[in-house]
Amino acid sequence: MRHASSGLPTPAARPPRLLNALLAAVLLAASAAHAATWGPFNAEFPAAADGLVKKAPAGVTLTAQRVAIGGWFKPSEVARGTALLAGADGIGYLCSVDGTLAFCGAGAPVRSGVPLPAGAWTHVAASRDGRHVVLYANGREVARQEVQGGAAAAAQIAIAPRTGTDAAFAGRVAGLTLGDDAQAVARLAATPPNEGMIVFENGSPHWPLQTRQMAGQLAPQDAWTLPHSATPPSQPVAVPAYAGPALEPRGANEWTIRAWTLQSADQAPGSAQQIASGGYDASRWYKATVPGTVLTTLVDRGVYPSPAYGLDNLAIPESLSRQDWWYRTSFTLPRGHRPGRHLFVTFKGINYASEIWVNGRRAGTTRGAFVRGSVDLGPYLNPTGENVIAVKVSPPPHPGIAHEESVAAGVGENGGVQAQDGPTFIATEGWDWIPSVRDRNTGLWQDVVLRSTGDVRVGDAHVITALADDHHEADVGIEVPVTNLSNKTVRATVRATIRDRAGSMRAIVVSRTLDVAPGTHTVRFASNDFAALKVKQPRLWWPNGYGKPELHDLDVDVLQGAALSDHARTAFGIRSVTYELSLVDRTGHLRRVEADFTRAHALGVRITDARHEALRKVAGNQWATGLRAEAEGTAAIRELADAGSLAPHLVIKVNGVRIAARGGNWGMDDFMKRVDRARLEPYFRLHRDAHVNIIRNWVGQNTEETFFELADEYGLMVLNDFWASTQDYNIEPQDVDLFMANAVDVVRRFRNHPSIVAWFGRNEGVPQPALNEKLEALIYAEDGTRWYTGSSNRVNLQNSGPYDYQPPETYFTTHGKGFAVEVGTPSFPTREAFEAAVPASERWPLGDTAAYHDWHPSGNGRVEPFMKALERKYGAPASLADFERKAQLMNYESHRAIFEGMNAGLWRENSGRMLWMTQPAWPSTMWQILSHDYDTHAAYYGTKHASEPVHVQMNLPDHAVDVINNPTAPLDKARVAFEAWTVDGRLAGRGAATVSVPGVATSGPIDLGIAPLLAREGLLVVKLTLTDGAGRTLSDNVYWPSTSPERQRGLDTLAGVPVTVRASARTEGTARKVDVTLTNPSRVPVLNTKLTLLDAAGARVLPVYWSDNYVALMPGESRTVSAEFTGATGALKVAVRAWNGPEQAVAVDAAQP
Repeated sequence: MRHASSGLPTPAARPPRLLNALLAAVLLAASAAHAATWGPFNAEFPAAADGLVKKAPAGVTLTAQRVAIGGWFKPSEVARGTALLAGADGIGYLCSVDGTLAFCGAGAPVRSGVPLPAGAWTHVAASRDGRHVVLYANGREVARQEVQGGAAAAAQIAIAPRTGTDAAFAGRVAGLTLGDDAQAVARLAATPPNEGMIVFENGSPHWPLQTRQMAGQLAPQDAWTLPHSATPPSQPVAVPAYAGPALEPRGANEWTIRAWTLQSADQAPGSAQQIASGGYDASRWYKATVPGTVLTTLVDRGVYPSPAYGLDNLAIPESLSRQDWWYRTSFTLPRGHRPGRHLFVTFKGINYASEIWVNGRRAGTTRGAFVRGSVDLGPYLNPTGENVIAVKVSPPPHPGIAHEESVAAGVGENGGVQAQDGPTFIATEGWDWIPSVRDRNTGLWQDVVLRSTGDVRVGDAHVITALADDHHEADVGIEVPVTNLSNKTVRATVRATIRDRAGSMRAIVVSRTLDVAPGTHTVRFASNDFAALKVKQPRLWWPNGYGKPELHDLDVDVLQGAALSDHARTAFGIRSVTYELSLVDRTGHLRRVEADFTRAHALGVRITDARHEALRKVAGNQWATGLRAEAEGTAAIRELADAGSLAPHLVIKVNGVRIAARGGNWGMDDFMKRVDRARLEPYFRLHRDAHVNIIRNWVGQNTEETFFELADEYGLMVLNDFWASTQDYNIEPQDVDLFMANAVDVVRRFRNHPSIVAWFGRNEGVPQPALNEKLEALIYAEDGTRWYTGSSNRVNLQNSGPYDYQPPETYFTTHGKGFAVEVGTPSFPTREAFEAAVPASERWPLGDTAAYHDWHPSGNGRVEPFMKALERKYGAPASLADFERKAQLMNYESHRAIFEGMNAGLWRENSGRMLWMTQPAWPSTMWQILSHDYDTHAAYYGTKHASEPVHVQMNLPDHAVDVINNPTAPLDKARVAFEAWTVDGRLAGRGAATVSVPGVATSGPIDLGIAPLLAREGLLVVKLTLTDGAGRTLSDNVYWPSTSPERQRGLDTLAGVPVTVRASARTEGTARKVDVTLTNPSRVPVLNTKLTLLDAAGARVLPVYWSDNYVALMPGESRTVSAEFTGATGALKVAVRAWNGPEQAVAVDAAQP
């Protein structure tokens, strides 16, 4: 607060004197009634801490014309360089320069030369009156200096601020006071602080506990807010049920149970004992789809329409999630099962709880969606006749109340009370990318398998690979749990055989013969004992874009004499994963290290400490994991140079190579959990072809074998969540023991998958301590090779978001810095995909049905910024076709910018960026880069181009050119060139430069003169081309920059061009391909040329894998793109449309010989 009286008088030059006397004198004329004081503040700052900011009392401000600041400081170490102690911009700061007291922020530092010794309290103060700064130490004047006058006002004080470039104060501060009342400041100099009586606020607080939560929809929403459609619900359509044998062989001594029936418990007469007995009449039950959920069966049998179309989900009752269900099967014993052997039935996934009955007797239970349930059928079997298994399945106990998205109702909450039931599919209560799934994914959603074994049974083998730095050798360690099911010791041989899937490696066979006592024991194979496990010249698993994702199979056989007791197979990859992290050590310092958890496991030490108390806030409002003392000084960590702007963020290294992590989140592979390989594999192929290399198993909703197998095969790293969501928003899981039982099984089951590179305890927050600490201990004990962190964001990672539309240049300057796990923007699908999911009556204008399919009027993904930007750039859309045309241009630009913005700061300030989302759980209009039906829109190709291994790009907002070289091989003497065209077809300019880029690096900005051309023209179409020394094109990309959003409207003045199209078909093995040559016959550019492959009936061929799409063609340019597909027969056509080209369809020539 400023006063009418004059500022502080300048003290006359005289010998040092007591500060309190001086300040009392200079303010003698000031009325105590007008005094303004902030403080006192008491705080402590470990070296890694962030600073604190304290706001002034209401109505109080201070200015450089009249201010005094002082307090006690006890450094824990002497800071080198300039460290700010306390103050405010515009007024100045108490500071230290190389460990001596000074005043900064009023021109050149006012230096005292008085040391601030570590471990000792020193009272320091300064007064400023607009003309002079006077410094005091322990009550005596130690420096004064004339300074420039100023009238800046301060309404907050910064204590130990971190500037990011200079040193930082570490230690304690007591009694810090700032004000225009000198006496209030002075009084503190006389009495040193009594530390035992002071509670110090910590500038590096530990991670907080959850303090609030929401419960979702508490009551059914008002009827007027429900979505409405002029089109009635569709009629159900049944599909043929499985009609094969009950048991389907899946390998030696193993069978899948395929023939099941289903009925709701209230419609299944009789007791559980009767239902599970032979002779029970289940003829009126539904033939069940297994694996599959209850809803999948009811849709497949024609009871309900597909919930994916229009508003048909509203025609399916919520009661499906509020009742129990019976699954039933019967079979005779398989031929391969011999008397005297054990026969186990294993349920690989039941949601949520089950009672398992066999031949009229209760045989077991399961609880939790992700734990396997296994029962030895021996005591229950009928060896000569029919055997019945009946399973009573219960949905999650807290299904919540559905929120139905509409324009009036908005997006609603993300989840609700069902979150407390984790481990389950908590998203099925409804999220902002998925509606409420009516059965909450209840059912036998994974395979049910019979397995015949002898007395010694194999458990989940564990394979650990350690790779030499030069990649010439790998140590393979194997641990095999074996269980003796008998009551006597058994002599057995455990044999492990390793083969590579490429077939180029001679099989490695190792074995041990031992006496196995009753119970479970671990058999270990190590390279110290078996030289063959030192694999020479191993074929390595690499992430997509860095090499082939080579896989190996481990077959474990247990023999009793010559007889096979049991067999198991697991896949693994030979690879190393290490992590660059900034960790807080026991002294409070932030240390940049490379953490090798595999080596730590071998040494018997833990590296990171993920407890709440060990997670500390650090400079820049970031958070960092703790470094355990036991790892310091060991080979498990390697000290790195300061990471600068990249700290404290994660860098993933695979096989010693930094991986630029580009990819996206999978909220759920399919909202009805139809997760067979045939359905899921096209999604993985599309991700691989888009050049992404990392995906996230969000909240563990995709935890099944097919997901990880395909991630392995397609080279997609996986960040794997457990089943808890957002802190201080979603309810925490209530049954920790249940959660851990599921988690233990999941880790043991999937730990060999090379795709998994990290475990996250919770989405956007740390689990409650009772759960978090058990999860961390579990990963150390049962995995030991990967990083566990409690949170999917903030801790060594960037915060989440944004999720709505942002100007493309902000992805270079502001958003997604460091390692960002969730960055989203609207992503409207192709017109064809939208029309396939939405009835004609509801397509335009976009209304309730679009909102139901996630075109959000509110919430994180609110579309208002997108629509405003679209109208500002291209004008208000007049129809669905016009809207989709404009939306695709924005999709391409924004998604490309997200990853090019990461590229521009790669390794300097960025190491990973992941879209929210890449995978659609259902026909959604929001976020993902492809459609639920496998169609691909412009967002996909913008992502694909920006993520290509070698890439040339135009940075924003400066329009410099950058070359990104992701592979390890250097790029030598490449040529980067541009051509810039006006919308009327005039070549505005061109330029070129020669560039060399090391491997896994970027060129940095190259000024080719595009910016002045753009300033002159206002709007350009710019093509960048990167070629190697032989003239081969390595990368080309087209941009349409303008000097303002409104200038983008000039793109509508591009002359309409009917692109010349030639298409021919050919066959390669089992795949068919169509090559399409596009030619621009005009003298103006053509943008966003969209190709769609159609069958003889005019329907889209899906999935189809285009080498490129939404193609830009410069004047006179021809380009050939190809499409690969299977299944479609007969005549084909290619439909073509462009930003400035009419729609047309061209017949595909017959296959060439």
